[in-house]
Amino acid sequence: MGLLRDLFDPKKKIKIKGMSDTFYATEDCDGCGECFRKCPTGHIRMIDGKPDWGKPCMMCAQCSSFCPRDAIRFGEKP
Repeated sequence: MGLLRDLFDPKKKIKIKGMSDTFYATEDCDGCGECFRKCPTGHIRMIDGKPDWGKPCMMCAQCSSFCPRDAIRFGEKP
């Protein structure tokens, strides 16, 4: 339980390769904020009307699952 607690502690700087830096919003994003509201950890912030994935991301994909415009992608940006 200690690692899990440390993972979600914003004071800790734990970086797991491939985590939150692999989510991004496409140009189809209209800034509705549904991803922000559905994030169970609260690590998505809206910056200039677009989502920004904070760390750590638990990779649950709620943000992409609930996006009404299907504008959230996972992986490398094209």
